[in-house]
Amino acid sequence: MSARSRKKQVLLCAVCGQLHEMGTNHLFDYYEAVDEELVCQVCLQPLVNPMDTICGHTYCAKCLKSVLRLKKMCPIDRRPLTSKDCKQASIMVQKLLDKLKVLCPNTSYCTDVMQRSDLEAHLNHRCPGTMTYCVNAPVGCPFRGPRVELDTHIWECPYRDSQVVPEPTQILEGVVTTIEINRTEEELGISLVGGSDTPLVAIVVQEIFPEGLIAKDGRINPGDQILEINGEDLRDVSHAQARAAFSRQSSVARLTVLREKVEDRGLPPDREEILKITLTRVPGVQLGIKIVGKKTEPGVYILDLIEDGTACRDGRLCPDDKILEINHQDVRDCTPEMAAHAIKTSGEKVKFLICRTIRPSTPDLIKSMAQEFSSFGISNAKGGHVLGPKHKTVTVYKGSTESLGMSVSGGLKSGRGDIPVYVSDIQPHGVLGQDGELCRGDVLLTINGTSLVKLTHADAVAILKACAGSRTITLEVLEAQGHELIEHFPNFTPSWITWLTMPPYCYVPIDITLEKGSSSSLGFSIVGGADYCHGEPAIFVKSVVPNGPAAKDGRLRCGDQILAVNGQALQDMTHAVTVALLKRTQGRVTLSVVHWPGSVH
Repeated sequence: MSARSRKKQVLLCAVCGQLHEMGTNHLFDYYEAVDEELVCQVCLQPLVNPMDTICGHTYCAKCLKSVLRLKKMCPIDRRPLTSKDCKQASIMVQKLLDKLKVLCPNTSYCTDVMQRSDLEAHLNHRCPGTMTYCVNAPVGCPFRGPRVELDTHIWECPYRDSQVVPEPTQILEGVVTTIEINRTEEELGISLVGGSDTPLVAIVVQEIFPEGLIAKDGRINPGDQILEINGEDLRDVSHAQARAAFSRQSSVARLTVLREKVEDRGLPPDREEILKITLTRVPGVQLGIKIVGKKTEPGVYILDLIEDGTACRDGRLCPDDKILEINHQDVRDCTPEMAAHAIKTSGEKVKFLICRTIRPSTPDLIKSMAQEFSSFGISNAKGGHVLGPKHKTVTVYKGSTESLGMSVSGGLKSGRGDIPVYVSDIQPHGVLGQDGELCRGDVLLTINGTSLVKLTHADAVAILKACAGSRTITLEVLEAQGHELIEHFPNFTPSWITWLTMPPYCYVPIDITLEKGSSSSLGFSIVGGADYCHGEPAIFVKSVVPNGPAAKDGRLRCGDQILAVNGQALQDMTHAVTVALLKRTQGRVTLSVVHWPGSVH
């Protein structure tokens, strides 16, 4: 090959952001030292697209292929080897490699550190240093520069008046995509659910309103996950933080979106996470690990942790963890007795490689699934807490001609569904405004002893008017969340996170009956369950599959809470048991569902 033709094949790679020859391994700048067990013994770099040989060694696929072209033998033990004797490395190895921390290669503009598997999306959609062309390139503009300089260039571009409107970027399944929507005075016209302080974790589009900008643009669908808005990362933020990001004024809404593949929705099986955990022995304290084998499958598992033992105090090992290695010794085919011996004969440090089953979630985007859900509150993995509403009693005294000065919204069959009656506005010079105890967003439970729970808006207003003539007005309310009080929108409505904290007596469940088709799927996925909840557990709809039974029915939405399946309550069921129940039900399936409207933007 001539030097000239070889030079033509050296390109700036869109995956790793480095210059390398076509057909060769990607190049990464690693943030920290990489375990030597994850290094290819041919290129001496961390494995890329790893392949296992029949003799038990692992190499980069391209390195192995180049070696086998010259000699049909393993580079380490020199045993005979052909491509037929090789297979893709195990999922656990690929996951460990995906989690390696790398630096963004555009060091002049970006100092981000991320998992190796996230680098391509970062370069394509978020990195300010990624080289890009002017939108006027089709009409002759030669600009090519970092993304951070593009906005400035566009204003000065000599081809600006000749601008060709590019074809809008389409959102494809399984691909992280960034789109831009010119923002006018109109609202975006979507409602959002989810957040790191909720079981959904991700920020998800629940509904798209016909007259809004999102509907007119036509590219975003209900169920799409919003990963960023105008450069603000929404993948690990609370619901309130996401709402604040959407409320910031801008002339353009730049949205980074993920639409899950149809096969990733449904009701997928549990997935596995590989963990490295090292325990240091403490003199006089037992390690405290009970291990056991299973009749149904090979391997060694943690049965229990002894209280006050080193493992229990450390807190990282869990019952039902599968032990893959002890001090780098493979124990996947060992008996519990052999594994126990390996632990006992270990030195001061005992190194475990663990396989832990986790519930389905958004692939590669969710950093933690350690949420805690209770009957009146949800905690996130970061320690934040969405407190349930507090009961309070407000009593005011008024003259016969004075007005309460309060507007209410909500009620059964209201424009946003079956929601409680709440205070939508308070006049500052009315009795309640001067008293200062009642706030917008407070949910009204009773007035002078008469219940307002589960009434239509008209019936609730009639009762309020009937009591307005009394000199003493006593209201029982559920106090609004703190983050609601800073909102000053003219058409105020509480956020989805506030509705989530409502006590069960405010629920108005509806029955949705779906018919399973030939695919034996109901066409939606779930999150939640008793196995990672505290207090009263809950199951939520994570996504709805287009053209599936649930989507065709049209009533089930992302963020809905499922209370029962065919009359069987889900209150004490784990995620896996709920999935199994939904899978084994046949024919017509009736779901008891509570629908809370998402936060509007």
